[in-house]
Amino acid sequence: MLACAVSAPLSAKAAVINGGFETGTLAGWTVAGSGQATTSSIGVTPTVGTFQGYIETTGNFTATAPVVVASLGVSGPAIIGLGAGTPTNGSGISQDVTVLAGDTLTFDWNFLTDELDQTPTYNDFGFFSVAGATYLLASRNSSIYNIVSPPAGFDGQTGWATGSYTFPAAGTYKIGFGVFNVGDAGHNSVLLLDDVSIPTPEPSTFVLLAIGLSSGLLLRRRHKVSCHDECQGRIG
Repeated sequence: MLACAVSAPLSAKAAVINGGFETGTLAGWTVAGSGQATTSSIGVTPTVGTFQGYIETTGNFTATAPVVVASLGVSGPAIIGLGAGTPTNGSGISQDVTVLAGDTLTFDWNFLTDELDQTPTYNDFGFFSVAGATYLLASRNSSIYNIVSPPAGFDGQTGWATGSYTFPAAGTYKIGFGVFNVGDAGHNSVLLLDDVSIPTPEPSTFVLLAIGLSSGLLLRRRHKVSCHDECQGRIG
């Protein structure tokens, strides 16, 4: 019974769907704007597996800022509060995840932009959102870029980095990622994503020990009962 009590909460959480984009699509994610799963053919190698998520600020299928903001479940002031500028258009992806208190979401991201040869007015940016709150990942003006042999079509990239968020309480949360143009609707910027996951911790040594002790106690109790019965038989 102890083993069941310990394992039940662990099975109550839901994993991120298609967090590595290995389906070759954005299945499992709600998309607002222009996004896809891509391979290293774009000039950037995924951190895990063959595919990576790709959302962009330009193209025929990008969405206006209000549409992306509504899809992610965040507010306009929350976006502007990032300090990266008032967005015009872009893209976002999101999904709901069910977690336990203390669970940690981790994700790999890389911001690419074609705005580095433009004025600072065009401060395109990428961000992470959770439960209505937003967190800046990178912007044209605030980030450090690798401008040596950038992928085709871009002036530079930040390179892969890993972000994380620890959930303060159990529940279902909307997580999302977005990328926006600022000041114009051209000069593409892209947010790459990979290995979006909520690792499930292995059973702790304490839990294993508790299960082991429980089994041991049951064995001893059974042994005592059989011994008692045997002794009673001898007396009889």
